[in-house]
Amino acid sequence: MIEAGPAPGGQLHHVHFHPRELPGLPAGDGPAIAATFAHQLRDSGVPVRCDTAAASLGSADPRGRPWVESSAGERFEADAVLVATGVRRRCLEVPGERELEDRGVSYSATRDLRSLAGRDVVVVGGGDGAFENALILAGAGCRVLLALLEEPRARREFRDRVARERSIEVVEGVRVNAFLGADRLEAVELEGPDGPFVRKASGAVIKVGVIPNTEWCRAVLDHDGEGFIRVDPRHRASRPAVWAAGDVTRPPLLGITVAFGAAALAVADVRATLRGE
Repeated sequence: MIEAGPAPGGQLHHVHFHPRELPGLPAGDGPAIAATFAHQLRDSGVPVRCDTAAASLGSADPRGRPWVESSAGERFEADAVLVATGVRRRCLEVPGERELEDRGVSYSATRDLRSLAGRDVVVVGGGDGAFENALILAGAGCRVLLALLEEPRARREFRDRVARERSIEVVEGVRVNAFLGADRLEAVELEGPDGPFVRKASGAVIKVGVIPNTEWCRAVLDHDGEGFIRVDPRHRASRPAVWAAGDVTRPPLLGITVAFGAAALAVADVRATLRGE
């Protein structure tokens, strides 16, 4: 197993609560669950190479054994490759975002609830994550502006709850131009149909979706317009001896248990293929 980060777990390291979709497991946040997985890998004797980012995928010929080359130029050959590189959070890439991260600009209301409680907060995004974070903040005494670039994509349950929450104001058709402040966030510059305007805020939470970690293999694997790998029902990718599973394939629902199930199907087919079944 090769892992780009310092430890296995990927997006689990950004989950700051016990996932409700994991019944039957001892309570623990994402990093704790990732640590359990890492421990199980060690106990199973699976070698893990951390801080080893995949840079390219290929084979000697269309029917040859696949290989993965790392960013350091090391090549790993195998009889099969399972791509489970997942996704990463999407950033706005606007002025002030990086400079004020953890100084008012956040990507998780759950993680930063203590520092954001009772403040004026702008939440950016129109999906489930944005609406859920707005509700979490409202429950902590925040006055929330929920800024949507387009119409909301969140499920009806979240939209109805937000509509009933007096401390949440929803504005559509606006984009973030910049996060303003010297040492800490002081305001957010937004732009709507009537032009730019500034909203004072001491907190901002960015929830604008995810990007698949597939730049390294898009040249050889079929993918959709956003880079998610296309697979068949057995989770085979378009290249022989290559499978993909988890969020990187854009399943109908992004989540840990969905990734578990997809991985189980993929590994079962890998096993059957290598045995010639």
